Amino acid sequence: MAERSLPEWLQYMESLTATEIDLGLERVAAVADVMACRRPAPLTLIVAGTNGKGTTSALLSALLQVQGLKVGVYSSPHLQRYNERVQINGEQITDAELVASFERVEQARGDTGLTYFEFGTLSALEFFARQSLDVCILEVGLGGRLDAVNVADADACVVTSIGLDHQAWLGNSVDDIAYEKCAIARSGRPLICGQPQPPERARATVNARQGVWLARGEAFDIVASEQGYQVSFSSAGEEMSWSIPQVNVPYHNVATALQALAAVQRLPSEAVARQVIAELRVPGRLQQLALGQQQWFLDVAHNPQAMAHLAQVLPQVDGVIFSALEDKPVADLVALLPQHQQLLLAGLDVWRGLSAEQLAERVPQPVDACFNSVAEAMQFAAQQPHRRWLVAGSFYTVEQALNWMEERLGHGAAS
Repeated sequence: MAERSLPEWLQYMESLTATEIDLGLERVAAVADVMACRRPAPLTLIVAGTNGKGTTSALLSALLQVQGLKVGVYSSPHLQRYNERVQINGEQITDAELVASFERVEQARGDTGLTYFEFGTLSALEFFARQSLDVCILEVGLGGRLDAVNVADADACVVTSIGLDHQAWLGNSVDDIAYEKCAIARSGRPLICGQPQPPERARATVNARQGVWLARGEAFDIVASEQGYQVSFSSAGEEMSWSIPQVNVPYHNVATALQALAAVQRLPSEAVARQVIAELRVPGRLQQLALGQQQWFLDVAHNPQAMAHLAQVLPQVDGVIFSALEDKPVADLVALLPQHQQLLLAGLDVWRGLSAEQLAERVPQPVDACFNSVAEAMQFAAQQPHRRWLVAGSFYTVEQALNWMEERLGHGAAS
């Protein structure tokens, strides 16, 4: 049988089950045990949360790498290439390495059915286990308790935030979602919660699992100061307070990441941390690009909590290009957008994607134009006199925006 290419493998993985999301640990745990990959590194961290998982994982990785550690990061979804999901010290896994790992998962699974995400998670765990890592950071895909990532043996867990999203799978209340996310807690090991005033069920869930509860507003916090932000946290029983300058990522993620590293005794010096944090940029999170005289902002915000934060840090733009998936509260998201003069809706031709016409039916306010794709909307926007444009609504939205930008700026220019 001819060897599958990477695109062929990804297509094959999609074909293994009738549904893309099928929460539960039995299948993935059985295969993980066969592959002996539950412990991919001596220090393993799991990062969950409604928003901020990618940013917090990037912060953790950068702050660990600067200490000379070899750090693997598994994240999802990707923006442009599947390889983005599996990285070591910022370098993406190669196509050949992915194919080889997929082949090993296929051999190990036997007749066990796996979803696309479960297959990819096992591949990442198996690959990392072969790389002699110092640290492995694993980002939860959906929820936490029943997510495939939760099969890993973690030394500490992080819940960046708790808000309404993916209610069809996680429940219709913040309490329900708090339970699903905080149920990743391990006995005797820290769980760092970055949500201000989290639901009581969050703490109760961690306590029921005998985890060590470290919450923002209690064990650590961050407040604005004249110079930027003041972060207070505890490290080995010692109370610490660091001054962090204005940052390019959500400040609360900075506090959560620092407390997480303090909890596992992997904190760099304050001076080193300040420099790393100041230099960090995360693709798709308020990513700024210039095209001619226009300034573009790309953001993957796709739930009310994320959109509200986006509007806080970017209160006004000239125009917005918006698209969304069918399970999102479109009217709420549009109401939370930064102030704008022009609103363009773009269809998404993907699983669960809404067409521009379907979006328009859910948007109560006037819409200036509808387009079949993000690319068509951006082409139109590029001809407008407006100079500041925001493209937001989903990972797919930003993916298509980056692809359009790269065609005009040159390959890799939008990275």
